[in-house]
Amino acid sequence: MKKVLEVRNLKTHFFTDKGVVKAVDGVNFDLYEGKTLGIVGESGCGKSITSMSILKLIDKNGKIVEGSIMYGDKDIVQLPVEEMRKIRGNEISMIFQEPMTSLNPVFRIGDQIIESIKLHQDLSKQEAHDKAVNMLKLVGIPRAERVVYDYPHQLSGGMRQRAMIAMALACDPKVLIADEPTTALDVTIQAQILSLMNDLKEKTNTAIMLITHDLGVVAQMADDVIVMYSGKVVESAEVKELYGNPKHPYTQGLLESIPDLKSEKKRLNSIEGVVPNPMELPKGCYFAPRCKFAMDKCWQEEPGVYFIDKEKNGETHQVKCFLYEDK
Repeated sequence: MKKVLEVRNLKTHFFTDKGVVKAVDGVNFDLYEGKTLGIVGESGCGKSITSMSILKLIDKNGKIVEGSIMYGDKDIVQLPVEEMRKIRGNEISMIFQEPMTSLNPVFRIGDQIIESIKLHQDLSKQEAHDKAVNMLKLVGIPRAERVVYDYPHQLSGGMRQRAMIAMALACDPKVLIADEPTTALDVTIQAQILSLMNDLKEKTNTAIMLITHDLGVVAQMADDVIVMYSGKVVESAEVKELYGNPKHPYTQGLLESIPDLKSEKKRLNSIEGVVPNPMELPKGCYFAPRCKFAMDKCWQEEPGVYFIDKEKNGETHQVKCFLYEDK
């Protein structure tokens, strides 16, 4: 299994008039060829900023202050702008959360895909046009020869999302980052988009980084999962291990909040409290104010990362919680 991306101790902070926001605070993970890594957590936990850091698309008041993002033998954090432009959209592509705001409304769908192809590949305009049509066909858009001349507003939400995927895959990327790719879609279109992404992964061996808050989507799509809370990874494991044996109180709370059709309980479980203000983070474990297992130690010290059943899982199941310090 070839490793295509290695993120170590990534810290991305935003500097505002009111203080420093530690949006991503020491994140570690690996991404492998032909595998899907799911990143889950509540809104504001740092999922999207992690992906934007990989693409170096951070807002002006933000900065990667520490850590490395190794892509092959290149550290993306240290790459100059021109070098990064050659990778972004070519070797590492992204499907953004909302296609209507990501696609330019005044340019035809085909022209936007062609621009991406011509920027990174040595093709004539006709060859780029033909490839754009083929990419639209590949993602299941009917009448692709006509749709290539349509504007974004002429397509439905599902078709726009497919067009976004076609654009992201046009240059045969090694890494595909999908940020909430099915958020605004109805369930039937959502299922089609997820099936499409799985099929493309099988055909092209692309590594996929799937960012979502939908645990059902993760169960269906991911090989490995990392759970984020307030900019930190609190648990990581293979998908079956995480769902069958969740260890961090936050992960347990997330999984217990999923509706279960077989359960006789009428009320859904919820995690009490709210995500802490990123400018007023508590001392010690950030989850302590919401945790029913919190000990005195949790309020004073930040927990380390501990391995769960190392003989069985190797180092694949890790949890950031004092409950597992001596196990």
